[in-house]
Amino acid sequence: MEKNMRPNNDLENHKFFEIYDELQNKIEILFTDINGGKKVKISNLDDEIDEIIKYILNNNNILSLLKQSDNSKYLIYHSINVGLISLTIGIALGYSNKRLKDLLISGLFHDIGMIKVPQKIIDKAGPLSQEEFIIIINHTITGYKILKEISNINPEITYGALHHHEREDGSGYPLGIKSDEIHEFGKIISIADIFDAMTTDKIYKKKKSPFMAAEEILYNSVGILDNEITTDFLNNISKHYIGSRVKLNDGSIGEIIEINKAIPTRPIVNINGKVIDLIGDNNYEIIDIIN
Repeated sequence: MEKNMRPNNDLENHKFFEIYDELQNKIEILFTDINGGKKVKISNLDDEIDEIIKYILNNNNILSLLKQSDNSKYLIYHSINVGLISLTIGIALGYSNKRLKDLLISGLFHDIGMIKVPQKIIDKAGPLSQEEFIIIINHTITGYKILKEISNINPEITYGALHHHEREDGSGYPLGIKSDEIHEFGKIISIADIFDAMTTDKIYKKKKSPFMAAEEILYNSVGILDNEITTDFLNNISKHYIGSRVKLNDGSIGEIIEINKAIPTRPIVNINGKVIDLIGDNNYEIIDIIN
């Protein structure tokens, strides 16, 4: 078991939200300009990117601070969240500051191709037709082409858009490539993309708690997602929620006080003075994060 108490620093959190909001404003403008065929500069994000990397290097609790939006701005918030989650994975993998910056940009723009997908397809709750599915698949290629047109962009960044739906066993799209053929940015962003999608409310499904999402990734990712990167992500995820108040499946509210190294998605929770180890007690499950 490992202790790693989450600092409750309102000033630090306020600083994070300021950076997040400014990044959201600039990303929204960039996406609109790109959709309108305008030339854009990624360097417009340099100040916010440098600040967010500095913040996350010094604070381990950003997963509990990620924002959600109403459906009208889902793409913007999802893009930012995936970028930030990818960044935490890159830090765990020991990336240099330069590589962290490229990874963050790749995450921020991984879904840029979705700006060309009709909203009615994005919002569709039922099965997609073959034509609609092809349009969805093509968002990865569209995003890759859009990014390649941006001047002075590191070519590695473009592979986050192209490869984030590829899978280790070749079952992904659009290329159906396997394992070592998938760029590492694509492997990282695919995990962040799945995690954020599962922990976000959508029109057709309710969000899962980060711990329920992490457990699903843990048990369903073998042979599909990169095992080493997934393990690093899951081994670190609980640390981001130490000190958080959580809601359990019986309606009780508790606080995460420790993580279990053996199964990091099953932490130890204090419920009104009663300490519950979720590894040993299967009657309890975290269904939501309160803060």
